Amino acid sequence: MKKEKIVTVSDIVSHLHKIANPGLAYDWDNVGLQIGNSEQKVKKILLTLDVTNNAVEKAINEKADLIISHHPIIYKPIKEITNPLYLKLIKNNISVYCTHTNLDVVKKGVNFTLAEKLGLNNLEFLSTETGAKLYHVAVYVPQDSMIEVAKAIFKAGAGTIGNYKNCLNDYEVSGQFKPMEGSDPILGKQDKLEKVVERKLEFFVDSFNLQKVISAIKKTHPYETPAYAVYPQERQSENYGLGLIGNLKSKLTLRNFAEIVKKNLNAPFVKLWLADKKQDTIISKVAICGGSGSSLLQQVYGRADVFVSSGFDYHTMLDSKIPLIDAGHFYTENPVLENLEKMLTDFNVEIIHLKADEHEIKKEMII
Repeated sequence: MKKEKIVTVSDIVSHLHKIANPGLAYDWDNVGLQIGNSEQKVKKILLTLDVTNNAVEKAINEKADLIISHHPIIYKPIKEITNPLYLKLIKNNISVYCTHTNLDVVKKGVNFTLAEKLGLNNLEFLSTETGAKLYHVAVYVPQDSMIEVAKAIFKAGAGTIGNYKNCLNDYEVSGQFKPMEGSDPILGKQDKLEKVVERKLEFFVDSFNLQKVISAIKKTHPYETPAYAVYPQERQSENYGLGLIGNLKSKLTLRNFAEIVKKNLNAPFVKLWLADKKQDTIISKVAICGGSGSSLLQQVYGRADVFVSSGFDYHTMLDSKIPLIDAGHFYTENPVLENLEKMLTDFNVEIIHLKADEHEIKKEMII
């Protein structure tokens, strides 16, 4: 009989970090394991947008071992642990893992889930803004070692551009070196100038993988001291981004599209700001951003017919040059829990959700 594999918090965290690396989160954010023991066994997980009292009570009642939330339970450093919610989690041995802005900017994250809900296709990032930086790396290797070093570089996370992996430029170069006292060269002799023909490998890597890539180079490179260079880029990676622009499958009026947004997101209402348009204005291109996206408005102009997000304040709406649909912070982000569940299908654990009608947001009253 096959022994059932034990799943730990660490297993779950490592898996989710491969999808939404914490290095993509913004500096002001706080993501990762925030409460609990990484070696704790996990049999049941509660997915929720927020770690609220309702979420914690459900986790306790359902005997969940781990809560995975989008919004962090701890944003800023704390000086004491007196919050009743923290104490309740600790007392019941429930771990909490949060994946926030790093989940906003990846292709399986918040905005791609929202785009799917709204029926958008031909998607492109609205902004390449993330918490990570992009680097261009060059390394010089002997011809015979090129394949081995390249494989190690790719395995460590380099060489991905858009939908393409193992991206690399290489070309022949001439080099020279003189081994000094204390060296142990595989080529040449001490105090004698050695001239060699090598391959120069060039590739791009994200900041959160840079040290792993450099370690991989040093581990697989045949030289005692590999020669490499790291160049920070002014641009950011096109592999990630905040917000999306996409096309509707068929053209709609502003009014009809706003009704679809409300229905598909199960929102009690949406706010439609027409700008200088009319309700029957035909639209085909839509910009979206789950959560609060007003900071991206300038990047939407000239690229989309309408912008779907939340948190538009009074003056933002008055000044907007295009129509806006405010569908609510909760309703534009909560669908990502469906994708989070899909990310965990390979684990032999039970998944439960804090449903929308169980969340405190339902206390909001429309009068």
